[in-house]
Amino acid sequence: MSILRKSYKRYSLGLVIAWAIVLGVNWSLGGAARFHTVSLVCMGFFLGWLSTTIARNVYPKQPGMLG
Repeated sequence: MSILRKSYKRYSLGLVIAWAIVLGVNWSLGGAARFHTVSLVCMGFFLGWLSTTIARNVYPKQPGMLG
């Protein structure tokens, strides 16, 4: 289980870094409207990611389920 936890944390960190790069590029190269749109998409993605993380930690695992 600890191997899965470490890989999930690494994957989450990688997503944060990737989104930071995407937002940085859009902020420097795109206009204000484009940055606003991309930042809303980013926020929606991370709200979904947060809810998934909460569900993974709160709900018990079912027998026969992966992950």
